[in-house]
Amino acid sequence: MKIVDYIHCRGLTPRIVCQKIGVSKQALSDYDNCKNGPTLKTLEKLANGMTALGAPTTVADLTTAIQKK
Repeated sequence: MKIVDYIHCRGLTPRIVCQKIGVSKQALSDYDNCKNGPTLKTLEKLANGMTALGAPTTVADLTTAIQKK
């Protein structure tokens, strides 16, 4: 599953998550296209941002979601 898809299934939009964590929408797309995937720091940033927006998320949730292809 792509990060953007996971964000949608949690009831958020990529735009609002990007604004919250301070990255561009392109950067968010690049996380999915990165050969090795997002770093732990990036996953923590995403999880914290999504949780702050009302969609409780952990790094483990994100890792599990992006490993499902």
